[in-house]
Amino acid sequence: MQTKPKGAVAMKSNILVVSSPSPITGGDGLRALRSIREYSKHFQTHLFIPWELWGSKSTLKESIVYIESLRSTGVKIVGFSQLPTAVHRLREVLGTRTHEVLLSLAIPNIAHLSIGTANYNTTVVLHEYWAAVYSGYTLANLFNTPSIVLLQSPPFYGSRERFANIVKALTLWRKLTSNTPIEKLLLEIETITRSSVEEYMRKLRYKKILKKYTAVLGISKAIAVEMGGEWMDRVYCFNPGVSLDEEDIKIAKSIRKRVKEKQSYIVLGGRPSADKGLADALISFRAISKHLPELKLVVTGRVAPATLLRVESVCRKLGIEGKVIFTGFVPREKRFEIVAKAKLVLYPSHIDSFSYAVLESLHLGTPVVGYRIPALEIHYGKCSAVHLVEEGDIEALTIKAIEILKEGVESTEPPKIKSWGEIMNEEIEIITKVATR
Repeated sequence: MQTKPKGAVAMKSNILVVSSPSPITGGDGLRALRSIREYSKHFQTHLFIPWELWGSKSTLKESIVYIESLRSTGVKIVGFSQLPTAVHRLREVLGTRTHEVLLSLAIPNIAHLSIGTANYNTTVVLHEYWAAVYSGYTLANLFNTPSIVLLQSPPFYGSRERFANIVKALTLWRKLTSNTPIEKLLLEIETITRSSVEEYMRKLRYKKILKKYTAVLGISKAIAVEMGGEWMDRVYCFNPGVSLDEEDIKIAKSIRKRVKEKQSYIVLGGRPSADKGLADALISFRAISKHLPELKLVVTGRVAPATLLRVESVCRKLGIEGKVIFTGFVPREKRFEIVAKAKLVLYPSHIDSFSYAVLESLHLGTPVVGYRIPALEIHYGKCSAVHLVEEGDIEALTIKAIEILKEGVESTEPPKIKSWGEIMNEEIEIITKVATR
């Protein structure tokens, strides 16, 4: 029997990671960035960037600093995928990626993949969006490796009611942005039709391709619940797979200690988009401001210029112009400070799997009002400072928000969950097992 020479160092597995590791893209990009940093300590890590990131020049430009930070840890950038140039240009002109999503779902092989050859042991995908899932599947086949996909949000919805509520949120936003009854009707028809076609295509493509993966993981039980049916057993869910890391906790404690008094504003918890409840929040805030006229609404997160113009127009229609402040993308520590000083976080999101925003708010001493969707019900349903109302009930959302703003809460204790280190240990153990089969 051969033995390893004394002092010999075990060879690290080569993993090919498919990801857009940038917090500019949202919480999923932040988690991916942190995961890859941890991977680099245990594996020879190679990064493939799917077309989701390359499609937006401004997003890519702002994300380069994060990609470069990974290179400094030994991560090698080995490839990328992209759609035809005309498709990306159309996205820039229209300010929407709807056509891009539908086209890539309808004709998956329209994407061009470029990558350097290497002896990879496994392929790991860190997102649920189609560009990443399809790229990962294709690369695993190309290099004949086992494959893992980590879903950070539900790729489709098993519940018709949940999907209908999301479509209602999208149509509500389109109604607010329209100027005439006929425009409102046409936009509503277009939104319902497009959303239904996209969801049909998603189910068709994802159900087939996910079954090809060696392992399908979810960062939250809510993902399997939302997908429903057989996926309740097929998806291995962390419980949860998201937490604040040690640096976040340190910053949150420092800021909370510094902030002595709440200021006269509330914060929109999620990114400013229709599926995250932007329309719900603006309508609710209009009612809230009638009772508390000195209050302002702060919206953080990157907003495309064309979208910002539409949002500002909606604010004028609702009579809340001047009361809604858009900060754009702000560094994480600055956002923590904004949330810590807020009296309330309004979180009427229709889609989620865990929510960094809610967890951060609780660590920063700020209560939350949101909708009772699976992600929030599962992970925050027992938190005294998180108040949930039925999804889409803007009146109930408003009443509860006013109640908390006037009466306050006794405690904002966050739920007791695994540390980031514990989560990563479990994740790395799964990758190691798959890579060494």
